[in-house]
Amino acid sequence: MEKTKLGISVGLLGAILYILGLINFLGLIVVAGYILLCESNVWLRKAAVKAVVIYVVFYLVSILLGMIGDIFGFFNVFLGWFTAFRLDFPLNIDSLINYIVSFVRSALYLILAFTALHQGTVSMGKLDETIDKNI
Repeated sequence: MEKTKLGISVGLLGAILYILGLINFLGLIVVAGYILLCESNVWLRKAAVKAVVIYVVFYLVSILLGMIGDIFGFFNVFLGWFTAFRLDFPLNIDSLINYIVSFVRSALYLILAFTALHQGTVSMGKLDETIDKNI
């Protein structure tokens, strides 16, 4: 089993990387930066980029959902000048979508962490192709 410069296995460091995606963004960035700067294992370097990109994509989805709520808020202020009518998400579906996005992100990171222990990965189509092209 291949070891990293830290003395732990490559798979374990990959699993730690994905678990940090669940716990703490700063920790994820620090470990991914270390991997990209100091480690030479290609699978581990791809895993570092994949973990950061997944975090950023899910963060952007959360921002977009928040922006939709802000648009409703803007129109509610504007409509409040003339009428008592309010626009809003029906049945608080925005909260439901946020919970679903959070669950999918957590499940994906956990699956990736368990597959990383054996230096495996979950195929993600275009994301993997883009990472392969650039690493």
